[in-house]
Parts: sequence; structure tokens; C-alpha cells
Amino acid sequence: MRSLLPKLASRFSSLGADQSGNVAILTALAFVPLMLITIGSLDVVRMTTAQAKLQSTLDSATLAAASLSNTASIEDTVDEYVRANLPDTAPWTTLNLTMGNVTDSLNAKSVEITATVDIEMTILKLAGIDSTSVLASSVAQQAARNIEVSVVLDISSSMGGSKITSLREAAKDFIETMLKEDEDKEYTSLSIIPFGGTVNIGDFYDTYAVNSSTPGVIDSPSPADYYVNKNVPYGKFMFSTEREGCIEYTDDDFDMNAIPANSRPQIPDFTKWVATNPWCPSDDTAMLLNSNNETALKALITDMDLSDGTGMDIGALWGAKVLSGSMRGQLGGDFADRPADFNDEDTLKVAVIMTDGAITAQFRPRDYTTTGKIQNSTQQTIVSKGGKNTSSSTADNAVAYFKRVCEYLNDNNVQVYTIGFQISSGSLPDELLQYCASSLSNYYFVEGLNIDDAFNAIAASVNSLRISG
Repeated sequence: MRSLLPKLASRFSSLGADQSGNVAILTALAFVPLMLITIGSLDVVRMTTAQAKLQSTLDSATLAAASLSNTASIEDTVDEYVRANLPDTAPWTTLNLTMGNVTDSLNAKSVEITATVDIEMTILKLAGIDSTSVLASSVAQQAARNIEVSVVLDISSSMGGSKITSLREAAKDFIETMLKEDEDKEYTSLSIIPFGGTVNIGDFYDTYAVNSSTPGVIDSPSPADYYVNKNVPYGKFMFSTEREGCIEYTDDDFDMNAIPANSRPQIPDFTKWVATNPWCPSDDTAMLLNSNNETALKALITDMDLSDGTGMDIGALWGAKVLSGSMRGQLGGDFADRPADFNDEDTLKVAVIMTDGAITAQFRPRDYTTTGKIQNSTQQTIVSKGGKNTSSSTADNAVAYFKRVCEYLNDNNVQVYTIGFQISSGSLPDELLQYCASSLSNYYFVEGLNIDDAFNAIAASVNSLRISG
């Protein structure tokens, strides 16, 4: 043993003295980890591929489960997507799926999923790594805001024939589409506001028109009182024998101030250009507000009668008023707590304004006692809404009123859509509708009779805005 030790010491000493093989040894030693890293990258690729597939599956599952149009339970939807995309083979047999926060209500769904799966190593086992877990998580949500929509429709005399037929069909389809997404009738309300010379305000007439108890009321005035040498005093006129439903407005009304109770003059029954079409729309054409009753809404569209004149400023005025929170609880209809306040985060407000022509001034008949007979233009006078004498500028005033309402709507973040039906490009109506729309893409210029295309596009746009998340 003693003689062996010096020999071994001598052998190691000689190895230290002879350095010719050191490089080969060091290279061999370094090759082992390099080989593990290089070949082990195959395991890394497997891990990355598995993680990507897991993430894709979870994303698809959460999106489907959070969809408001999906009637299946969130858990069943997630399970279905996982089974369809991850086979029951390795490594997916080790899948561990955890449901996080889940919300499932009428107007909102949210889904949170986390999952892990164990990937068995092949090459990296040589480095002592038998398996590793990959992790993926996904969150999806959809929230449906309440929708309040006012639809302002031109029923002036120029809308006769095929135009009113096309409008009826398009408006009914719009109503159906808007309510189809709300099967439980919980969040969509529509207000239909037809306008001709003015708007028949229906039940609101008793609220705002002067009556026999109004101080200073002038009941059944003489033509001389009502029409004074082409001057139009803003008096508290009422006509006991006349059809009710329409009132005159003041400049203040277009600042969206509240209309004082029983303060506005009645508009008598008269015509201007077309004998069969009254300036004040018929009772069958009175506005219908705050409704989700598809049958009633469509019935109004069917029953709408034509009306002389184009009081689009007044139509827009009511389209804005019925969206204002100041009218909450006053509209009747199907939602006692509407309209919501402007900028309510849970409510989308929409105004659709359609016309086929230029805004006209407001008129009074020279002799309202000739009801039912056409009154030619020399027998009319222009109503100055500010109570001043008649002026040729009142049509311009109506344009200014319309713009004021449009600014009010847009300033309050109402989505305004406008439709020009067979109007001339570059005309004043064309310019006004572009001005009023919330964006140029919200303005629809309809040259032919395909107004349904415009309404369909608006319905699709509104429903996409309804969904957030």
C-alpha cells in the first residue's frame, strides 16, 4: 500500500505536468450543460405551445360565457369550450380549472377563470426537472346599458305616396330590431315623435295648454284679436270648439327650460298647402313615449296621418325633452323611473331625427273659423315664437332653434343619428342634418326609397354601443 501511494502521486503529478489533454476534457465537461440547454429547448417549446393553447381556450370560453346572448349557464359554457378544445389526453388530463369572480344578471355578465396544467419533461429530466406547470387566466365581461331612444319622424305633406310607405316599413323594422334584444322588456324604451307643421303632444296638451282657469285666457277670440294686421301677439288663446293636441312655443322653450303649466296658446285646426293635411297632426298621430310595447309602437307608425308643414325644430325639441332627466316620471309609458339623468353611466341615450325637406316657419290662419278649408298663403301669417311682430326671418329662427336643440343633445352626450330622405346634396336640410349628427358617420343620406338601410344601420350601431366591456 505504501509503495502504491508514491506511484499514484507520481501519476497525478505527471498529469498536472502534461497539459496536452486539458482542452478536450474541459470541452467535454462544458458540452453536457450545453447539450441539455439545446435539446432541453424542445421541452420549453412544448411548454410554450401548451400555454398558448390553454390561454386561447380560456379566452374563448370566457367570451362565450360572458355573452349576454348566451342563455346557457356560465359554468356549462366554460365546460363545453374546455372539452371541445382540450382533448382528454396528456397533458390535459392534469388540467386544474378554477372559476374566479362570476356575475350573471340580466344586464351584465362577468367571468374569471384560472387554469394550470402539468407538462412532463423529457430532456430536462436529466437536469432533475421531472415536470412543470403552465398557468393561464382570462377575464371577460359584457354589460348592457339601459337604452332610451327618441325617434323623430317627418310626416309632412311631401312624405306622401311611396315615401310614407317606405318610412312605415323601415320604422317598424327598427322598432322590432331594438326590442328583439330585450326579450324581458327590462332596459329598452322608445319614444316616437311624428311631426308635420308641429307635434301633437297628446296627453301633455292638458298640462301645457292654456285652459279656462288660466289667468288672462282669451277663449274663442275673434279673428281680429287672433290675427291683427299681420302682427301676431303672443296671447293666451284657446279655441273651445277646436281639436286639441298642439301648442305654440316661445324662444325660452328651445333653451330646454321647463314649460310652465297651462301657459301656451292652443293651435287651431287649419291647413296651409294641402287641404287634407292639418297643420296640427291628428290625434292618431300624437307622440307615444317611453314604451317597450311593440304592438302599440307599430300601431302608431301604421296610423300616422300626414300633416302640412315641416316643424322639425319642434320635433327635435320633443325628441330632446323626452330624454331629459327633468321629465322623469312624467312621460307615462312602461318605465316609471325614466328618463335617467344625462351622462348616467348605466344608460345610453339616442335620438334619431329624420326629414325629407326644409324646416318651415310656424303659421296662424287669418280666419280660424274657416276650419276645414284650405287657407292659401295670403291668408296666413307667420308666428314669431318670441311674441314679436311677424317677420320673414322666422324660418331662420326655426333653423336656429333646431341647431340649439342639436347642440343641447350633443353637449349632453346623446348619440344623435340623422336621416335625410331624398333631400338635395348641399341643401340647407343636408347641412343641418350633418350639423346635428354626433359624427359624420351618424348621418345617413338616402337618395332612393331604401330608407330601411339607414334604420337598420342605426339599429346595429345602437346595439353595439349598448354593449360595453
